[in-house]
Amino acid sequence: MRPNTSLSPRQLLFAILTVAGGGGVGTLLRDLLLKINDPRCPANGWCGYAPLQNSAPKFSDYIPWVLLAINFVGVIAVTRLLRGSLKGHDPNDLARLLIITGFFGGLTSYSGLFVDFDVLWHRSIAGCLLVAAMAILSGFFGAWLGLRRWSR
Repeated sequence: MRPNTSLSPRQLLFAILTVAGGGGVGTLLRDLLLKINDPRCPANGWCGYAPLQNSAPKFSDYIPWVLLAINFVGVIAVTRLLRGSLKGHDPNDLARLLIITGFFGGLTSYSGLFVDFDVLWHRSIAGCLLVAAMAILSGFFGAWLGLRRWSR
């Protein structure tokens, strides 16, 4: 099936609103999960991300574990959806735009990791590179797990 690459102005507006709605819900959920992770959230303002203060005694306190877990689960879910119920859907299909581009685009935050990498870099360059490699490898592993169900 060829993707629908030309949208009317009305279809484009619906597509934009669909992505924005799904993205808003996904981003809100990620923010809530990150705030649950860090009870100090209101005090430091960096909910779930690497803390900016030097109060943590261990390097592992600076690793964004919850954000890494959110991204890992998101990769698995997106891969399963694209290989399962959304397989063959047009990239401009509203369900695909809402769920994949919108919701999971907002839920996962690989760009948020770069904020954490900056903090980690100033604590330990080797540790930062290790966490970056872990984030990339966990994405590949998540995609492999997502694909595994349909490859049998």
